[in-house]
Amino acid sequence: MWHIYFIMWLTGSWKGTLIKNLKNLNLEDIIFPLSYRTREPRKGEIRWVDSHFISKEKFVTWINKGEFLEYATVHWTDYYGTKYKDVLENWINLGKIVIKEIDILWLKKLRREKPELDSKYSTIFLNIPNSILEERIEARWVFMCNEEFARRKNSAIIEEEEISKICTFEIDATLSQELVVEKFLKIIKK
Repeated sequence: MWHIYFIMWLTGSWKGTLIKNLKNLNLEDIIFPLSYRTREPRKGEIRWVDSHFISKEKFVTWINKGEFLEYATVHWTDYYGTKYKDVLENWINLGKIVIKEIDILWLKKLRREKPELDSKYSTIFLNIPNSILEERIEARWVFMCNEEFARRKNSAIIEEEEISKICTFEIDATLSQELVVEKFLKIIKK
């Protein structure tokens, strides 16, 4: 039976590393639909392999057509989203376990607008303490101005409080990468 596992995270919780490690396991019953993003690829990211990098104009057109299961404006600059068809039509028919990241705002919207899907998904929260959050933000975004750093940190603190109240499962993202993968697989293999 198919099921969707939405990953929820804080900045710096290594969500991308978890997904990369899971993909490297080549598990046949798990699929990772790609996100659509309007930002440019980061160093090492490959178009149509890591994400669908598209124009803002195209993204907005798809928003207006109602083609997204979820989408958000991220860090006040770019759109990220998942097309409804990619998750609920393409992979469900194949009986796959779908792993997809989702933003807190879109989880709330999904619950509000599609309550019939509530039993079809679970949420897994990758949590880290504020002190480690700060370290990881600083290490990753050394080019970030103080205002942007403060905005991301404050956003993460607010999100943590909300996410921890509504998630089905929580994983301590300060554990080793191997342990995070192990805990994640235990959850989805139940």
